[in-house]
Amino acid sequence: MILDRPGQIKELLDKSKNIAVVGMSPNPDRDSNKVGKYLIDKGYNVIPVNPVVKEIYGRKSYPSILDIPKDVKIDIVDVFRNPEGSKEVVLQAPDVHPRAVWLQLGAESPEVIQLALSKNLDVVYGICIMQTHQKIAN
Repeated sequence: MILDRPGQIKELLDKSKNIAVVGMSPNPDRDSNKVGKYLIDKGYNVIPVNPVVKEIYGRKSYPSILDIPKDVKIDIVDVFRNPEGSKEVVLQAPDVHPRAVWLQLGAESPEVIQLALSKNLDVVYGICIMQTHQKIAN
């Protein structure tokens, strides 16, 4: 299902604890880093996913969402990749059973959205998780 109503998105953010940020950069000038840091500061357990970095903000970084320990319940897979990279993440997402996949601006395409829906994943796209949280969370 596409989550596009403020109430749906607020409920997702309120009920989520663990957010895998796919494509999180260690560079503080990059949007993926700013968003990840914001989510950490707001109390979320951010799990960086970046195959070329060992850790970000003292948190272990994993090469893919499939490498995150199975005992960690991933609530949101937040994707900072181009649409082709996002497709790969969406194909992996059913194996980690997230509440939703959040395709950041530039990560989405009609094909990727349809793929996520075909995998029975809830999807948020076309909006930034940080800006949305600032507007509608507690």
